[in-house]
Amino acid sequence: MLIRLLVSVVVIYTGLLTAVSAVHPVQKSWKALEGTVDTNVLDQASAQELRYRLPSYIVPTHYKLYLETQVHTGNRSYSGSVDIHLDVQQQTKTIYVHNRGLRILSNELYSSDGGENVTFLETLRYTEDQEREFVIFSIRRAIAPARYILHLNFEGQLRTDEDGFYMSSYRDANGTRRYLASTQFQAISARSAFPCLDEPALKATVSIEIKHHPSYEAISNMPIYAIAGDTDGYVVSFFETTPRMSIYLVAFMVSDFEHTSSEEGRQRVYARPNAINQTLYALDAGVLIMDALDEYLGLPYGDFMPKVDQAALTQFSAGAMENWGLCKYREEYLLYEPGVTTFRSQTTITTIIAHEYAHQWFGNVVTNKWWSYLWLNEGFATLYEYMAADMAYPERQYSDLFNVQVLQRVLITDAEESTRPMTFSRGATFYAIVSLFDSIAYLKAGSVLQMFRLLLSDTAWRQMLRIYLEGNEFGAVSTDEFVDAMAEVTDGLDLLPAHVDAEAFVKSWVEQAGYPVLELRRTDRGEILLSQDRFYSNKIVNDDPTVWMIPYTIMEQGDSLQADEWILANVNQVGFFRVNYDTANWNLLIQALMDETETIPTLSRAQLVDDAFHLARSNRIDLLTTLELMRYLRHEREYPPWEAANRAINYFYNRMRGQPDFTLYHIFVDTIIGDVFVTLDINSVLPDETLFDKYLRQVISTWACRMEIESCLTDTRIALEREVSGDERVHPDVSEVVYCYGLRTSTTSAFQYLFGKLQASENRGERLVLINALGCTNDTEQLNAYLLTAIGGDLQVNFDLGERTSVLTSVLASREGVDALSSFLIDNYTYVLSTLGVNVLNNLVQNIAARTNTPEEEQMVSIRQKETLHIHLFKRRFVYTFQLNTLLQELQLVLPAGNIAAARSTASRNLAWPSTREGVTLSYFLERYGVQPA
Repeated sequence: MLIRLLVSVVVIYTGLLTAVSAVHPVQKSWKALEGTVDTNVLDQASAQELRYRLPSYIVPTHYKLYLETQVHTGNRSYSGSVDIHLDVQQQTKTIYVHNRGLRILSNELYSSDGGENVTFLETLRYTEDQEREFVIFSIRRAIAPARYILHLNFEGQLRTDEDGFYMSSYRDANGTRRYLASTQFQAISARSAFPCLDEPALKATVSIEIKHHPSYEAISNMPIYAIAGDTDGYVVSFFETTPRMSIYLVAFMVSDFEHTSSEEGRQRVYARPNAINQTLYALDAGVLIMDALDEYLGLPYGDFMPKVDQAALTQFSAGAMENWGLCKYREEYLLYEPGVTTFRSQTTITTIIAHEYAHQWFGNVVTNKWWSYLWLNEGFATLYEYMAADMAYPERQYSDLFNVQVLQRVLITDAEESTRPMTFSRGATFYAIVSLFDSIAYLKAGSVLQMFRLLLSDTAWRQMLRIYLEGNEFGAVSTDEFVDAMAEVTDGLDLLPAHVDAEAFVKSWVEQAGYPVLELRRTDRGEILLSQDRFYSNKIVNDDPTVWMIPYTIMEQGDSLQADEWILANVNQVGFFRVNYDTANWNLLIQALMDETETIPTLSRAQLVDDAFHLARSNRIDLLTTLELMRYLRHEREYPPWEAANRAINYFYNRMRGQPDFTLYHIFVDTIIGDVFVTLDINSVLPDETLFDKYLRQVISTWACRMEIESCLTDTRIALEREVSGDERVHPDVSEVVYCYGLRTSTTSAFQYLFGKLQASENRGERLVLINALGCTNDTEQLNAYLLTAIGGDLQVNFDLGERTSVLTSVLASREGVDALSSFLIDNYTYVLSTLGVNVLNNLVQNIAARTNTPEEEQMVSIRQKETLHIHLFKRRFVYTFQLNTLLQELQLVLPAGNIAAARSTASRNLAWPSTREGVTLSYFLERYGVQPA
């Protein structure tokens, strides 16, 4: 068999040719803000963006910042001063400075010669524009273009929302609450810590001094060069001056944290003292990843900054943040405990460190000029969170996770009609900017950059990166600078067609919403016909005018394009598009998967599953084609195709549950997982297992237990009960499956054991595993008792707000849990609303609606019977109800009418699904083929 690989770029207008018949810990924080701003408001804000922007003729060059804090006592008050050095480039009578919630105590304006000589000019009058977050200083006589210093004294309160300069806390080994102050400034919250010019392109050097109690340590972007005692017993930490940097990257922290450090002393990891033993992996990974990036980019980190610290925070809404020289993380995204942390958590920790370290170049050395170009920061970081992790740990194959964890997930969201281009602005207000931190800025941008990288080849791509970084060092960029670097490299390489330049090629991807489906057809003469169309998840629009310049690859089974040999396009799914074939070629590919699975590359097999599923859902191919293709999975032994299949299997499972043919669907899933399931030991982990072995076992064993395969439920129950009895601890890499499904057939003591283990644990990653496991129980009494812990109940539990939300969502794992949550919300929605917020309440309701499949679940008359419940330390009287309509009726006054309507619409679609094209076809397939388990 001959396989030929062709590489080209296609620019084909829709209709030109006739076709032949036929998903970063980093983002999670921003997701919580979805739904808080009306889209119409955002559209209007985009038009008014200039009202919120600073004038271009005043440029900051340096900040000298001084802060005093008594955070060690829990006191939120702080004070400070800042000297803002300004380069005024045209005559003016006003100076604009950003400020959010700070009290300006005094101000002075000085002229400066750029050195030590300064001259006092005047104290300025000012007004505050709270809507635009400006302090507008008025100068009596217009000042000429020159250098000036604006000195401000101010005071403020440490925030409690994990934004800006905020206070958080933890409990030490003795149970005493300890306080600390930390920062999170991205995107525009530096202004809430000190007055500044808070736009990313306005880079300046920064020198910081922090006065604090000597029992605490202050850290910041740069090393400390001196610590001086004050007469009141406090000390002042003096930090070296930073390079030119965006103000949102300034960071500091005042705490009693301890640290571990590398031998070279250039890297340290900070954590609360009772978690310091969990920092060693992050330290080692940080050193390996930084070394890998230094070598790969050819621009060593040490050329820009003298050190980098990492800090693990118990309360950090951003998930992780790339502050130059001081990266911050939520604890579960940084701390690793051998024997406790799972392989999935280790993967997350490793890739997030790589993401933040990639930002030290892409985002810190070179920064997006404005938030509309955020993709230039986050796209590179998303790409290199996998590539740099892979370079540091090549045996783990992290780069092979990119397609299933990044590209395939965003192909789903970017197919919606409401999607946006990569380059895009919604305005300059807080929520308008925050709304841009989405899957387009992260996942799509990373996927498109991956496509560009593979088109250029590794050598040319790395040359392009050097040009891009060195040419814009310490500067701010837009798409133009990226295009210039690519044009310089591609000129003369014959990578693009003669009539296509780098600018047109790049902008066809970054300035247009959505992505194409490449339609490949063969003629009787053996010719390949290619056409493109914009892909929508819910419709086909053949006259959509959007055209992309598509780099594509083709793999052929033979060498002469014979009618009985398959063709495969977009090999290994390197391009950001879907591929559709004529029916004959789909059938040939399916036959190849059934007969000689490995003749098609692993990532291409994952692509075929993913494309076929979504093409069928958008009515571009017959669903029977997809289902026929999925039958090959019983021969599949690699993780990426199974992860792609996992989404399809789960979708059909959620639709079929409660339907007459649900048993047949069980048999179908049993059939395709059976051959691989019998090869797995779901309770143990071998020393030589690969990362993909672990991923595969988790996917397959989860479905085996979910399908109630007896051996799976028995093995997980036995493993859990052995830990409960003290015989043998469950290995962390199988704990998620064992705890969840073992609990379903185990005794009440197992539930009590896991709950006690949760209360005793101080490892945030382990706590989340246990929270999710406890929600897996299908015992109604246990579920209701467990839900009460989210609001305290009779037993006060050491949950933070995020964990309380996780308790509520964890029970959605079963129908019994959905019913219990519905009943719980009817009685306790006021707590959820006041403590966790309207977004959490709405998300819970929408999740319940998404799991409402039958008329009984939607409209069943309430069963309201009171029982007394005793579980361990819980004692409570409960009212049970099992219907969605009752819940929506209760919430109609507290949730927006649109959210109530959305929940009803979701349930209605679910109820109608069996009679839809998908539902009828799936039932036909299941009944026709009479599939049997292996």
